[in-house]
Amino acid sequence: MKTKFFGVVFFAYLVLFSRPVWATEQATQNSFTLSPYFQNIDVAASDENVPFSVNVTNTTDAPAVFRLSVLDFGTLDESGGVAFLGSSSNLKYGLASWVSLPNDTLVLKPGETQSVKGTIKNQESLSPGGHYGALFFRIEDNTDQVAVNKDNVAFNPSFASLFFVRKIGGETYGLKLSNFDFTHNILFVPKALKLRFQNTGNTHIAPRGIVTIADPLGRPIEKGIINNASALILPETFRIYPVSFLSLARTFIPGRYTLAINYRYDGKDDLDTEQFKFFFLPPFFIAFVLGLALLFFVYFKYLNRKEKNGDEKNGK
Repeated sequence: MKTKFFGVVFFAYLVLFSRPVWATEQATQNSFTLSPYFQNIDVAASDENVPFSVNVTNTTDAPAVFRLSVLDFGTLDESGGVAFLGSSSNLKYGLASWVSLPNDTLVLKPGETQSVKGTIKNQESLSPGGHYGALFFRIEDNTDQVAVNKDNVAFNPSFASLFFVRKIGGETYGLKLSNFDFTHNILFVPKALKLRFQNTGNTHIAPRGIVTIADPLGRPIEKGIINNASALILPETFRIYPVSFLSLARTFIPGRYTLAINYRYDGKDDLDTEQFKFFFLPPFFIAFVLGLALLFFVYFKYLNRKEKNGDEKNGK
C-alpha cells in the first residue's frame, strides 16, 4: 500500500494551477472541500516553529477517515506540472522533514469541517531559501468513500494542500530568459509567443513584464502581459510562459519590426530587456502596391489604346 501511495504522480499547476473537482475552495455537493489549496509561508531567522492550518469539509452524506502525511514536491515539467516526491531530508528544496503534525488521522462526519494544524520546525538544517511540501489527505480503505473505476478496481481518492515556504536570511533571487519560441511570417504579425525562463536563485519567484512589437517608426502595434496568472517558478528550474498579444494599432509600413521582451521578477524594480528584429511586409501595403500597379497598368493600357486609335484616324 505504501509503495502504491508514494508512487502516485499528480499533475497540477504551480499556483495551483488547476483545481480538482473533489478538493476546491467552493463547496460542491458530494465532495470534499479544501482551504487553502496553497500557502505562501515565510520563516524568519528568529522563528522557532511556524504554525499553519488547513480546513477540510465533508459535504458528502457519509463519514470519511483520512490518513494524513506530508510529501515533498518538485517540478515535473516546464509547463508548470509538479510531482510529489515522498519525504527525504536529502532533497535540496524539500520541506517534509521539517513539518510536524499532531496526528496522522482525520475523521470527518457528513457536513463537518475540521482544521488540521501543524508546525514548520525552523531547525538549523533547514537551509535559507525555498522549500516545498504538501499536506496529503488519503481516504482509508474501510470508508464508504473508496471509489471504483469502470474495471471495478477500487482506488482511494487523495488530495493535497501545497506549501511554498521561504526561509529568510540567505535567500537568493535570479531570473534569466533562456530562450523564446517566436514563429513569425513575413506576411503576418504573430499573435502569441512562448517564453522559457530559468530561476537561477534558491527560492520561488513569479516572473512579470511586458512584450511589445513595434513598427519601423517605433510605434507599438502589439502588446502582451507576462504571467497574468502569477504562476511561480521553483528554484533552479525552467518554466515556459505563453504570452498572447493584444493589437494596439493597424500596421501598414514594411520594414524591420522589433520584438522587445521586458521582464523582471516580483520584488525587483528594474527590467531586463531582450530584443529581436524581423522583417514584416503588411498585407495592406502589398494590397496598396498591387492596386497602384493595376491602376498604372490600366492607365497605360488606356493611353496605348488612345494613341492607337489616333494613329488609325490619321491613316497611320
